[in-house]
Amino acid sequence: MTPEPAEPRGARRRWRLPVAAAVGLVLAAGAVFYLGGGYDRWQDGRSLAGLCHGSVDTAEVRALLGADRVRGKDAGAPEGLASCSVDNAGSPGNGYLDVRIDRGSEGVGTALHTLGRDRPSLATSMVMPLGHGRRGVLDLQGRAGATAVTALDCPGQGKEGLLVTVHTVPAGGDHLLDDPAQRARFARIAARAADGAARVWGCTAPSGPEITEVPADTRYVKVPDGAASGTCAGLSGTVNESPADPNAPVEDCFLYADQDAPRFRLGAYYPPFADRLPAVADYPVTGPAGGKDGLAWATAACPGGGTALFTVDTVFDGNRAAAPDPALEKDALRTFATRSAQRHGCSAPQLP
Repeated sequence: MTPEPAEPRGARRRWRLPVAAAVGLVLAAGAVFYLGGGYDRWQDGRSLAGLCHGSVDTAEVRALLGADRVRGKDAGAPEGLASCSVDNAGSPGNGYLDVRIDRGSEGVGTALHTLGRDRPSLATSMVMPLGHGRRGVLDLQGRAGATAVTALDCPGQGKEGLLVTVHTVPAGGDHLLDDPAQRARFARIAARAADGAARVWGCTAPSGPEITEVPADTRYVKVPDGAASGTCAGLSGTVNESPADPNAPVEDCFLYADQDAPRFRLGAYYPPFADRLPAVADYPVTGPAGGKDGLAWATAACPGGGTALFTVDTVFDGNRAAAPDPALEKDALRTFATRSAQRHGCSAPQLP
């Protein structure tokens, strides 16, 4: 067999040079892509795709955290139905947002803990309604971040429902939600997370207009005697209150009673929170109404077979606990519980 003629040496050089140049260009482009942050952004995009089953609006989270880059992570083995987080990728540890989706019976304890309800007598935590027809609340905790909890009904799944808990800690420890635009942005993130969870698990999330505003944090604003119009309406003395909303599953009212700091804290808890609160807060609640260890409580029957729990307790202001005043507390509880129950369509409360 006649051997094939060898390729001329010059021809070999002619095709090798273009190939080497092409390879060099590919490598150079890759280096530019990598060194220019393209690879990191590609990784960011991959991590954010479908986060918590697509329930997280990552563009809003990026703006909330004030980060050029954010990276997401789904929990490998979440205790609930889904759990994920978004971190400031450009400055790890400097700002994050967590989302957790639970069945109601499984997530109530976690949600109450995140809302600071395991320390119910502290004056440093007060909820306000998420509003816009949503059955949820916001807790604006200053440098400790902010929390939103939304309860969803799930027809055909018994009384379970879902709880969607969103918690964020701002970059640099700033009071993130002092800014009205950031408050609205956080509320939108929480509402959209609830909408996403509702789509995935076949639940209902009331839809309304785009959230462009949420009430200001009134926690440290004293409302003078006779001027209360929200959750403290009808009570005498100086108060801190939030707007009254029939969809808020938790309501707070702080009563000063002529003190420099809040003296009593009134709370209203509706399903699914009422049943679990005594255990979470270590409250000695027994029976439909009563008083013990400085706590007084009342209950009311609500639509759907649930029970609401109303409490009044003395406040620890960081230095001392206020002296109990059983008569004043029970009188305030009567007004607070009666108005709240009416707002939520529940029966007249059983009072101590």
